[in-house]
Amino acid sequence: MSAARTERLLNLLTLLLNARRPVSLREIRELEEFEAYKTSDPKSGERAFERDKSALLELGVPLRWVAPEREDEEDGTGGYLVDRDKYYLPDLALQPTELALLSIAGAAAASVAGFPGRAAVIRALAKLGFDVDEARMPATMAHTPVQEGVDAERVGGHLAKLHEAVAVQRRIRVVYDGGRGAAPTTREVNPYGLYYKQGAWYLVGHCHLRNAERTFHLARIRELADVRAGGQHEFSVPKDFDLAKHARRRPWEFPQEKAYAVSVKLAERLLPAMHEIFGPNVTSEPAPDGGAVVRLQATHTNALVNTLLPYGAAAEVLEPRFLRDIMRGTYERLAAAYA
Repeated sequence: MSAARTERLLNLLTLLLNARRPVSLREIRELEEFEAYKTSDPKSGERAFERDKSALLELGVPLRWVAPEREDEEDGTGGYLVDRDKYYLPDLALQPTELALLSIAGAAAASVAGFPGRAAVIRALAKLGFDVDEARMPATMAHTPVQEGVDAERVGGHLAKLHEAVAVQRRIRVVYDGGRGAAPTTREVNPYGLYYKQGAWYLVGHCHLRNAERTFHLARIRELADVRAGGQHEFSVPKDFDLAKHARRRPWEFPQEKAYAVSVKLAERLLPAMHEIFGPNVTSEPAPDGGAVVRLQATHTNALVNTLLPYGAAAEVLEPRFLRDIMRGTYERLAAAYA
């Protein structure tokens, strides 16, 4: 869209939004800023106006035509205006506690290194009455940590690029570190969404190398580029895609292996923290000698081992046998190292 047309659309929106009565096309044509509607062929000017009107409607502007009250009214064509009640958002009427929580959440988001929506968040907080400075956030307001050892500047750069790629549905190419000594892989990805969890940023999208949805840790992305510079709408996000569902996943639920059932005997002292440790998707039943037997599905063995290790004998793997053997071997190596 040209700068001239963008300016004309803004002028038209301002005129109709501030109008106290419907404004006819004849009146609009008389204004200097709408020369595009004044053509030697009236029909051509009308088509230009209709295109601009359609553009405003597509942007969600509640523009409507109002018929004349009397048939003998001059022009007999009625006029246009913007429904102010539908255009402006209603007063949120937030309670003091809601405002406090919103301020903390906003400040936490704005404190994340490289967060692309930082300026917008700060402006929103200012509109809600919080005295915040875009150049300097209060250090005591909120803190959003980044995992130790992560290059926050590099992740921030990835985050800004991915934020745009998600917004315009642009396919990207990444060089991704496999971790644990695995060689990096180059992948093309349709980026569906981003989320932050426990000090790390993640990208969820369709991986063309694996031909499946995958979750990528931004700190493990070595290189990031567009597949086609300036591309837009190169894919569609599936209608059943749920980013919140991905964000709620536990580490052992990331798809790395074929799913298998796991049973863990949890000591009684850990029962109050069962869902905090294992999430909402587990089932449990009382153990004969106290505690509970927790049952879950795992697709990432290393992640499950890392989760269970800190609890020692209070989280004993019962099944499958291979996982029990891995846990025993890990404890034996730790015992030998610190003997």
